[in-house]
Amino acid sequence: MMQRFGSRQRGAAIVSVLVLVSIATLLVASLFWRQHLATRSVQNRFASAQLRWIETAVLDWAAVVLRSDQNSSGQVDHLQETWAVPVAETRLDETVTAGARISGTTRSALIAGQIFDAQSRLNLSNLVHEGKPVEKQAVAFRRLLAQLGLSPALEAVLTRRLLDAYPAAPAADPKSVATPALLSPPLKLGDLLRLPGFDDRTLATLAPYVILLPKRVPTSGGPLTTSATRVNINTAPAEVIAALHEDMTLDAARGFVLARERTVATTLEQAGSRFNPALSLNAELFSVGSSFFLVSGMVRFERIEASTEALLFRGPARVDLLWRQQF
Repeated sequence: MMQRFGSRQRGAAIVSVLVLVSIATLLVASLFWRQHLATRSVQNRFASAQLRWIETAVLDWAAVVLRSDQNSSGQVDHLQETWAVPVAETRLDETVTAGARISGTTRSALIAGQIFDAQSRLNLSNLVHEGKPVEKQAVAFRRLLAQLGLSPALEAVLTRRLLDAYPAAPAADPKSVATPALLSPPLKLGDLLRLPGFDDRTLATLAPYVILLPKRVPTSGGPLTTSATRVNINTAPAEVIAALHEDMTLDAARGFVLARERTVATTLEQAGSRFNPALSLNAELFSVGSSFFLVSGMVRFERIEASTEALLFRGPARVDLLWRQQF
């Protein structure tokens, strides 16, 4: 009996020791895991900071490219210029990241992206001007919607939204009170998602052909009015060009787009003469140069990867960043 009782005691003691060892092991593993998470968190914050630094440097580089282009080619912009060449996935070295180590057991720092002419697209903000609808722009947008297989009724929906955002200017009477905007102006296509008919599929269809450009931009010299921006015929897709000209077929616009790969138009008269038959292009709707540009790209640093899109305004004296969003 005593032997059996002693065996039971030794067994219980062994079980107790095993339980204590297991608890200690779990505690130590938990401490190591917390330390690992803390270390990983610090590394991620460092990588995020470096990624933002790289993004800023890339946007500064884009501004330099656009300014250099303006100094060399003046008021004409086209798709054969340096700014329009896409940057393939490129590995960065330490000189770009201020000496930070950008390679190791994870991944190198990489960038890829492209500058797009924002004025190659139909500016939907032009649907209203000084609190009133603009019929020429409305007709062009309805034509574009029809070409893309979308409902022309979307134009009226968007125009009402823009009239709320851009009310009429105050009268000259000093006693009059300006009508305040009921809603803030939409700046990106995603801002239209709450409007009837503007779902994800519709916006994805419209994205290559339309844009929302601000009517006033903050610059180093003060706010600048940019109402009624024009479409650059040297960079616009055929669908946008055809939508803006009532006498132009989509096939004619496609023929022009193919021909401009060989010869760039420096004036609207030159551009119009290259249609068959020749057309007169409205200088209120078309241009051969641009002021607004989109920068779209990817930055990857260590374990973090982000896609960024930014809108730049190239003014007379400098290039200003209007907005930037990260995906």
